[in-house]
Parts: sequence; C-alpha cells; structure tokens
Amino acid sequence: MNLLFTIAKNRWAALIIGLALIPLGLVNANSTEKVTCGDQVMQQGDICETTRRGTTTERSFDEQKEHGVTGGYILAGVGGVLVLVGVTQFVVRARRRAKAADATPAAV
Repeated sequence: MNLLFTIAKNRWAALIIGLALIPLGLVNANSTEKVTCGDQVMQQGDICETTRRGTTTERSFDEQKEHGVTGGYILAGVGGVLVLVGVTQFVVRARRRAKAADATPAAV
C-alpha cells in the first residue's frame, strides 16, 4: 500500500502507471484461455491451494477463474484511480501557477 501512495504523490508516475494498469487489468479480466494456480495451469476438477500469512485458501477451478476476473477488474480500477489522481495533480498545479502569476505585481 505504501508503494501505491508513493506513486500517487508523483503526478507523472500516477498518470503513466495508471494508463498502463487499465488495459492490463481489462485484458487479465477478460482472459479466459487458461486458469492458473501459481505457475500451474488448472483443469476442471483441480483445487488451487495457496497459503498467505499463515492462512491456507482452497479454490476450485471455477472459483480460481472468478478470482482472476475479479483481480483484473480491481487492477483496472486502481489504474483508473491513479489516472484521476495524476490528472487532478496537473490541474491543481496549473491553477496554483496561474494564481501565483496573477498575484505577482507587474514590473513597471
């Protein structure tokens, strides 16, 4: 999560990474060719067992496939948020510059 906040602070990084994550997430969500568990390709009837932070999760083939689709949409959503953050930072910075230019007294 700290990495996400670090990226969001840099408007260029937020914009570029966000623009990259959107299509990547959508392609991942719509990719139904093969379902994987780690590096292993799953077949109907297989069970995917993953352990994370001491908790083991088991998913069937259909559950793992749905998990991949959901993950893809989440990735695209995070990309969209990063694009919005980057664009917002550009707008705010442009307004601050315009305001500062208006406040500067004209040279006589």
